[in-house]
Amino acid sequence: MNRILKIITFLPLLATLPAVSMAAGWVADFSFDANATYDDNFLMNNAEQESWIYTLKPEASLIYASPVMTSELQTSLALKRYSEFERFDSEDPSINWKNSYQRQRSTWTLDFGYSENSQRDLAEDDVGQFDSNTIVETTYANPGVSYRITEKDDLGISFSYTEREYDGEDFSDNDNQTVSINWQRKLNQALSTTVTVSDSEYSAERTAISTVETDYEKATVGLIYRYSEATTFSGSTGYFQSNSQEIIGQPALLVIETDNTGLLLNLSAEHSQQKNKWSINLSRSLYPSSQGNVEERDSVRVTFDRELSGRSTAGINLSWHETGFDTADRESISVSPYYHYRLTEKLKLQTSYIFRSFDREAAGSVESNRMKIGLRYDF
Repeated sequence: MNRILKIITFLPLLATLPAVSMAAGWVADFSFDANATYDDNFLMNNAEQESWIYTLKPEASLIYASPVMTSELQTSLALKRYSEFERFDSEDPSINWKNSYQRQRSTWTLDFGYSENSQRDLAEDDVGQFDSNTIVETTYANPGVSYRITEKDDLGISFSYTEREYDGEDFSDNDNQTVSINWQRKLNQALSTTVTVSDSEYSAERTAISTVETDYEKATVGLIYRYSEATTFSGSTGYFQSNSQEIIGQPALLVIETDNTGLLLNLSAEHSQQKNKWSINLSRSLYPSSQGNVEERDSVRVTFDRELSGRSTAGINLSWHETGFDTADRESISVSPYYHYRLTEKLKLQTSYIFRSFDREAAGSVESNRMKIGLRYDF
């Protein structure tokens, strides 16, 4: 699909939301972000090159709520301009629709959406190609149902589908679909057990180069412990197995089959009070990358937020992950303190600093520093 055509059709949606809200009785919210960011190593390589990044982002949402149903439609358009790298200039639309329907013993959900982003914006979490100006289009759909079997037992069934398409040849178009079954039993007011099994199919294709098909299954068991109204601990562990077939060349010149097994782990703690919020998460999981591989990933994420006054908040986000596939290991570190101050009831000042480090086994380690300042206006 043509990106310009989609953007042109996307803009009237933002403008017509008030009329839709009045006609359907939904509640509309609008906001506008404008910020400037300085990056001292924009391309994240050894030959550092700086750039200013200017972003304008209008957002709108429609929310409907009733005793049995909630529905929220969220839309945004991010206009990005770069002082030293005009080839990365982009207009990135996003639309997400989340729905929930409550019956006496069951809850049905349906979430779906579409977005466009520069692949370099995802490079830190993906394969680290910060010098690519490829645009990725992402489409997803996630239907599911949770059913109350007994007063203590809940059974959930869900399906997720994600498709990513790239307008360049340096990445593999791919889709990932998963069917999951989850059972949760409440042992007492504080403690619950969980069991989850899932089956996934991941396929990726790079035109005239290679095709990859990967099937992988996961099974985990876990506990959820509600220590207090403010604090919750949870953890799970499990096992995965995968089978991958890669066909290289057109017509097929080489077929490579790979089997893999391993352990899965997820530990987390969350705390939320009136002025302080924090969370910690450690995990070993699987990550379907843009290069056609389903990779193992170890991650640590920490967030902390404190309300300093009625007008200001400050906090910090830290993340580390290491992703491995054969010999192409990658390590990423991000540290980001921030400060927000509400200038008026509707206008907020937002500032942050971001330190990033990315270590590629074949290319070595690179770092960057980002300083960001912006305003957010809520209508």
